[in-house]
Amino acid sequence: MWTPRTNTTKNLTLWITHQCNLHCPFCRDSGNKNITDIMTFEEIKSSLEIAKEKGITTVLIGGGEPTLHPDIIDIAKLSKNMGFETVVTTNYTQPKIVEELSNICDTINVSVYPENIDNLPYQKDFKSILYFKSVLWSGRFKTRKDFDEYIDMLDKHSHTFGFCMMRGHSKWCREHKEIDWLDDLKNELDEIVMTDRGNPCWVYRGHPIDRKDISTKRMHHMMVDSRGWVYNELGVAQVDEEILNGETTISPKVD
Repeated sequence: MWTPRTNTTKNLTLWITHQCNLHCPFCRDSGNKNITDIMTFEEIKSSLEIAKEKGITTVLIGGGEPTLHPDIIDIAKLSKNMGFETVVTTNYTQPKIVEELSNICDTINVSVYPENIDNLPYQKDFKSILYFKSVLWSGRFKTRKDFDEYIDMLDKHSHTFGFCMMRGHSKWCREHKEIDWLDDLKNELDEIVMTDRGNPCWVYRGHPIDRKDISTKRMHHMMVDSRGWVYNELGVAQVDEEILNGETTISPKVD
């Protein structure tokens, strides 16, 4: 399970498919939907063997929507059997598959969207840790009160959840990344932590808000998909210390 102090240099992300059954405008993988090839079981096994040699301890299985991969159960079992902490990130549109994965994986990350908010699972029904992650954008919560009520709702399902802002990797993200009420939280934060990815992370009511929007550091842990290694080494850029307090912003990178 990710926390602001997680060492992501020990992570491997398996993009086992780029296909998805939702069309979220903020999705960082939306530009890859034209990639129809999926990772084969043998490609995944080979990638995990390389990761083992490099000292990787945590495998993040994602996409796209990983539950669309026909071998998702066997992939999760393989990762666990090889001794990795195994995490699956899903949109929870296929709950029966996710429930089966909860008997295998250490953590199930459920991305919470307007499309699935009325069908969220409960931690009491899961063997694995159930972690909810919500992207924040302008208009999703009109006021801080709306945000607090959302936290109260999530807390009834699971006590482990967090939030993230958007970097601005698409036109939609750049147009929706400013949130009027966000600065109102600054005086009531539990703490501010700098993640090893270079993002200042605000902790509010015990839950992290990953401030990707004000980070000047870009770090990529190991990632692989059907095309091969996307990142096979750690990449780190420079970070400005003053962003810890949200005092500076950066111009979004236009892809």
